Amino acid sequence: MADATLLRRSRASSLDSAAWTRAALEALGSHGIDGVRIEILAKQLGVTKGSFYWHFENRDALLAAMLADWRRRATLAIIDRIEAQDETALNRLRLLMCVPFQIKADGGAQVELSIRLWARSDKRARSALHEVDELRLRYIARLFEQIGFAPDKAHARAILAYAFQRVATSLIAPGNADALDQCIAELTAH
Repeated sequence: MADATLLRRSRASSLDSAAWTRAALEALGSHGIDGVRIEILAKQLGVTKGSFYWHFENRDALLAAMLADWRRRATLAIIDRIEAQDETALNRLRLLMCVPFQIKADGGAQVELSIRLWARSDKRARSALHEVDELRLRYIARLFEQIGFAPDKAHARAILAYAFQRVATSLIAPGNADALDQCIAELTAH
């Protein structure tokens, strides 16, 4: 009995808040916000609920951590990765337009959709979503300005490019690089 308790304590202490947050985001992507339950996550992670309370005060704190992690990984990290490329602004914009086709396979698209649905009924999720949308639009507009568009035209193009990113994976068949290239060329043409 003591060995089992030590094993559970060891597993719980080796599990960090990031592991809880990742598991919660996976649950969000699979089951929506109502699927993010401490008891279920603990069972999936093979730990007790006590491990959760070691890292988070309550479910609300986990939800805040989820939104912060999503913002960091789905926006800031992508912008950093694109900016680190030794490419022209036009090529960075093209790379950015292809991101949804890369994240669709890893569940990122489901998490994004689930956050958008959650934001319909939750003020904090709505605020986080608005902030992320604004960050993304500003970045895209900046790229359009760098390739020669006036600020007002760059903002309008950014909205069109972002709308394209939101739906393109449902309209362009996987592997249809020609259609994707043509759409990106139209979006970026002067």
